[in-house]
Amino acid sequence: MTRRTAWVDDRLAKPSVKAELSNQQTLSLIALAGLTTLLLAVVPGLDLLNYPFRLLITLVHELGHGLAAILTGGDFVRFIVNTDGSGLAYTSGGWRMIVIPAGYLGVALFGGVLIMLGRSHRGASLAMGGLGLAMVVFSLRYGVPSIFSGDFLGGLVAVISGVGFGLVFLVVALRATPGAVVFLLHVVAIQAGLTAFSDIIAVLGMSVPFSGGPRTDAVSMAELTFIPAIIWAGLWAIAAVVLIGGAIWLTWLRSNGDKS
Repeated sequence: MTRRTAWVDDRLAKPSVKAELSNQQTLSLIALAGLTTLLLAVVPGLDLLNYPFRLLITLVHELGHGLAAILTGGDFVRFIVNTDGSGLAYTSGGWRMIVIPAGYLGVALFGGVLIMLGRSHRGASLAMGGLGLAMVVFSLRYGVPSIFSGDFLGGLVAVISGVGFGLVFLVVALRATPGAVVFLLHVVAIQAGLTAFSDIIAVLGMSVPFSGGPRTDAVSMAELTFIPAIIWAGLWAIAAVVLIGGAIWLTWLRSNGDKS
């Protein structure tokens, strides 16, 4: 056997660093992602590390409104993300019954899709790469106009955070180890699921008559349909649970986690 043949045989015998993870490895990484999310939420001082995720979820929320407008025949004009983690999407036309709830439900759907794609390293890498590219493109296309339209700071935060997250996700998808990709994807997915539900619960509280809270998407739906805001908030909470719970069931529980 020549030295070259022996080297080739050795390479074939060794698993690639990009080899697919086992179910047990993936589930362990998901558990670690959940533990990380919990620690970020409850350990004093670490909660500051949640701030980037707050900006990320706001980006997803506002882009959800914009994409819903485009998909229903309207226009996505621009959007902003404020330093306090709030945001606003400017749209025109489209089916308002879809556009208005697309923020909160879009975040829940986003989390659910990541959970489903994150079952394998290949799916997680594709999701991370696609998410990164979309973040860069949409943040530049719809965030930059806000910089030049009177919402300078909000537009700047939208562009910097969107492009920043996008580049990080692209680098992770292309260069990180399989374990790192799956771990980060599930941190984002868990953050999205928890934030979607907690935000809707907050909206539910602000939708109580005479609560005096700020204007919310549920209030906008109430004005459009004459159905109380608290009803819409409750329906969205149920839908968020169905989306996230359904994704978990379809991905891990339907066939006891066995790969087809």
